[in-house]
Amino acid sequence: MPSRLPRLLAATGLAVSLLTLATACSGQAAGDKSAGPPASAPGSTAKFGDGPAPDATVTPVATGTSTKPAVLLADGRWPGFIAKVAGETVSMDLVEFLTGDAAAAAWQKKYPDSEQDSPDNDYFIINDNKKLRKLPLSQSIKVEVVGAAGPGTEETIAVSAVENHFGNLLKGTLFWFTVKQGEVTKIEQQFLP
Repeated sequence: MPSRLPRLLAATGLAVSLLTLATACSGQAAGDKSAGPPASAPGSTAKFGDGPAPDATVTPVATGTSTKPAVLLADGRWPGFIAKVAGETVSMDLVEFLTGDAAAAAWQKKYPDSEQDSPDNDYFIINDNKKLRKLPLSQSIKVEVVGAAGPGTEETIAVSAVENHFGNLLKGTLFWFTVKQGEVTKIEQQFLP
């Protein structure tokens, strides 16, 4: 995908992206897990991917004598959960990570009868699509996790140690995946109170 696309999307404004996301979500039933790929950019009020998520279908691309999968996520930072780390790949579940007013609006839409105006701790994670994306890992991959002393004490661990490090808590731990040229170059744990 040309590098001009992220700039073009930014020029059209965040309002257009949010309108597209709202339109796409409005037609999807809350329990429908068979929906297609997520909207063009992950919904987030923190840093997030600066480009659209390409179609999640893996299509082999001929490159001389070999084939390699098409890019599953555009370059940028994407929020999600780790489903599995296997050798040179990570399977991730892309989500929307909302904070502030966006989190409150999504909360009110999902829980209209709630006495709360907004979610606890001012963030809301939307994961209406359980589709997994198997992404290649860069050879120089770095995984940063919150240290034992809490936020501000990040530690770097080997990607092969992620599943053992988190154990049963892995599936509920939010991460940011930095994608460059189709490969995950960095995985960062998001601290959540």
